Amino acid sequence: MGAEKLNSFARSFYDYGFRRDAHQLLAWGYQDTLPEIHCNLTEEEITGLIVEAIEKRLDDPSTPEKFDRYSIDEEKPIAVEGRKGKKRRRLDLVVVSSHSRPRPKYIFEAKRLRKNGYPIGKYVGEDGLQCFVQGVYASQYPEAAMIGYVQSDIASYWESELKRSFDLDLNNDLRITQLLQKAQVLSSIPDVWVSQHEREVGNLITVYHIFLNCSVSFV
Repeated sequence: MGAEKLNSFARSFYDYGFRRDAHQLLAWGYQDTLPEIHCNLTEEEITGLIVEAIEKRLDDPSTPEKFDRYSIDEEKPIAVEGRKGKKRRRLDLVVVSSHSRPRPKYIFEAKRLRKNGYPIGKYVGEDGLQCFVQGVYASQYPEAAMIGYVQSDIASYWESELKRSFDLDLNNDLRITQLLQKAQVLSSIPDVWVSQHEREVGNLITVYHIFLNCSVSFV
């Protein structure tokens, strides 16, 4: 199947319900593990907790049957940029659907957001949002998501920082075609924004920006 046909199919599939289901799994994982999350955890530790909670939800008989079609991958290695073995890049969190073949995937890239060490520059940088813009991640899909683990301040502060980084993108590294807009996929995740970018190969990708409060102080 060619990339254009896959992209056309994937767009309708995301809109049909894949987006909502993938975000719902993230919401469950975050809510179930929230008591264990604090501001001193690393990105990998938070993602690991969320993935473990999602796996428990998928195994829970009370979870709606439609989620039987999904599985979850963490730190999934991918062969891009000629990298091999341990040098391969890794996707933070991937929801895989068995609804059809090739199996659609919803890719989440996570970054800590915290003053004095984890600024918005890392979130939008070469190992963050630019991985989607450059086609390193989710190259065959029309949509993906960034997760900001907010470990200082509040979501609105980081939303302002993200807008500022968009405004200061003088070199067009982010290739923005639609500026940041407020979005709502689920009422249980209120701090969500969406933007659109032109990949370097010419097609578009829609990116959801999900800010999760992970700023509870560790006692």
